[in-house]
Amino acid sequence: MADDLHSFITGALWLKLKEDVRDLRVFNRRDLACAAYFHIRRLLLIQAGWSCRANLRLIPAANQPPLPNSDLALFSGGKFQALFQLEFHVAPGAPGGFPTSQMNEKMSALRRAVAGAEQLRPANSGTGGRGYLVGVYDTEEEWFYPDQAVWETQSCFWLPVNCHAFADYTEWRQKWERLARLSNQ
Repeated sequence: MADDLHSFITGALWLKLKEDVRDLRVFNRRDLACAAYFHIRRLLLIQAGWSCRANLRLIPAANQPPLPNSDLALFSGGKFQALFQLEFHVAPGAPGGFPTSQMNEKMSALRRAVAGAEQLRPANSGTGGRGYLVGVYDTEEEWFYPDQAVWETQSCFWLPVNCHAFADYTEWRQKWERLARLSNQ
């Protein structure tokens, strides 16, 4: 089940979120969270036993530092499966770029949150949960990976949405700027 969920998140869900940004349905972090929840609800939660919670607050073990809230958390049969951190780094009138230090901090926080969420899984309940950092940004550089370990052994994954890679980027950016300014008034 864990591999099926991972394939869904890194395949269908990621592609849907990219489409939402490209098709001018996402203008900020909150829009991104709503779009992710919508697709999870429509494509995954139709299966029995699945649930999704927004802004999950994890309580750390005694004498441990506070754990960051996750934007979305997936459960199957009441067992923790995945946490999502959603970041949006495109703003009207702002130059493109990639916020490397911020994204590294978010990935580190996500790793801590996933480790803390493991307390929600009963012992001997199979594969541990995973974390997914979805980042929307705009840069001419092709690939950026926040600090991450070897793909096969990691518990947290980076899902980039680089707007600059859209085929019609110049036209898209002009439309996005105009609509983003309207929605911020």
